[in-house]
Amino acid sequence: MKTALRIAAAIDRLAATTSHAVRWGLLLNALLIAGNAFMRKFFSLGWPLLYDLQWHFFAAAVMLMAAYTLQRDEHVRVDVLASRFGERGMAWLDLAGTVLVLIPLCLIVVWVTLPPFWHALATGETRATRENLSDLPAWIIKGFVPAGFLLLALQGVADAIRCVAALRGVARRPLHRRQPPEAGHADA
Repeated sequence: MKTALRIAAAIDRLAATTSHAVRWGLLLNALLIAGNAFMRKFFSLGWPLLYDLQWHFFAAAVMLMAAYTLQRDEHVRVDVLASRFGERGMAWLDLAGTVLVLIPLCLIVVWVTLPPFWHALATGETRATRENLSDLPAWIIKGFVPAGFLLLALQGVADAIRCVAALRGVARRPLHRRQPPEAGHADA
């Protein structure tokens, strides 16, 4: 179990490192958007490639931050029953959801989106169409989909490991969930 927990920690580090890189990408995207707006407003200039890059940055951020969001337990969660479960019950619920829903769906998305990525990479497909004049390579954006879902599946594996460790009494699950304050206690 200690080896599995070390693997889970390594997956956590991968998701955290990716999130730090994406944060810088978001800053670059903000500068790109501001630059595009400035050039369009004051010089009537615009480049389709730069407009296309704006949504590429945003799509990459969404895809690559999903794993970190799961790691921090900041994802959307339906907690209708959670208040009735203790820590052990939540571990069982999280383990079942992760193993039966999250990981299989992520792997299906990776399986379905890898062929279009490889095709775009092999053929040199670009984003150019009649509506879009950008010649940005299409494999870039098509690669973020399987990469993001693979990273999310890996984070699911890490969470499942922690749930099993908690159920075996080896380690406590890290709870990042915001708990409502108890009556009579103020938040600090």
